[in-house]
Amino acid sequence: MMKKKISKTRSQQKFSDLVGVDFSSTATKIVRLKENKGEVSLAGIDLLPAVDFRTAARRIELPRNITSYYGCLSYTGSAAVVRMINTQLAETENQVTDSKLRELLNVTDDFRVSARIIKRGKGRQDSSMLAAAIPEDDIRFLLNMFPSGPPAPASLELSGLAFVSAFLHARKAECEDSAVCLLEAGETISHFVFLNKGEVVLVGKMSFGTQTLRNQLSKDLGVDEDLAASILNDRSINISSSLSKVLAPFIKQLSISKDFIERHQGCRVSKLYVSGGLSLFPSWSNELEQMLNSEVLRWSPLENIICDPEILTQDMKDQATRFSAAIGAALGGFEA
Repeated sequence: MMKKKISKTRSQQKFSDLVGVDFSSTATKIVRLKENKGEVSLAGIDLLPAVDFRTAARRIELPRNITSYYGCLSYTGSAAVVRMINTQLAETENQVTDSKLRELLNVTDDFRVSARIIKRGKGRQDSSMLAAAIPEDDIRFLLNMFPSGPPAPASLELSGLAFVSAFLHARKAECEDSAVCLLEAGETISHFVFLNKGEVVLVGKMSFGTQTLRNQLSKDLGVDEDLAASILNDRSINISSSLSKVLAPFIKQLSISKDFIERHQGCRVSKLYVSGGLSLFPSWSNELEQMLNSEVLRWSPLENIICDPEILTQDMKDQATRFSAAIGAALGGFEA
């Protein structure tokens, strides 16, 4: 969706074979995609253990069948920042300086920043930009996991933006003339993105995820976290009371953002598309639908991607939503 190029060896030739690697708090998700004459196919998919950013970086060994010359990286980044910003641009400018971006994002010099124009302002009007900031320490850590040999890191972006590329590849036709909200909910962090006619108009990041729900269930029911996780996946147990407690502040922020978009964009946001590990729990989607009074839809990042059954096992197919950012990162590499 918005990548920061980090490879100095990339040629001008377009990529046709890429590895997408998404680093999250629960696992490292890896996909290998190939592109040929506009068609994208899955060449490999796997889950590896999560990487602890608090330790020293160590070389990551990818399975041989999922290794390509170049890789597109994404990560959740608890300290990373993503935001829509508004600022004036001269007619000849397409970007603001890094120092100005850091000021607008309220980050220090030890962050690498990037931005993309969403809507250019006319005359003295501000231009709207999608901006992100990533700590330099995180970038060094990720690069140190790929010291030499394939795959060479070609780009890095936040998982909370990478998944949007996967959504647009899967469902772009459904939102070309409407406004929708995308929600990627993981273990500890969730991102929401509002699209109007296929363009990003608002983004947000929240400290909320599956862990939040497990903790509430453990407290309310007096059970450990493992049992709480099982209860989350059990349709026969009514956990709406616990869900409502946890979701209330989260839903409030989402509702305020939805109202803001509808007023300022003159549109109606009627659909919410969910992805990420939390979307695998049926009770979560049902509760969202009732509290937001909006249609909640699940989607797969593997839609419109050719998948060989010998490569995509049923278990991986069932967990496909967890690979949204990894797939989005690779798809974005084809478009760069």
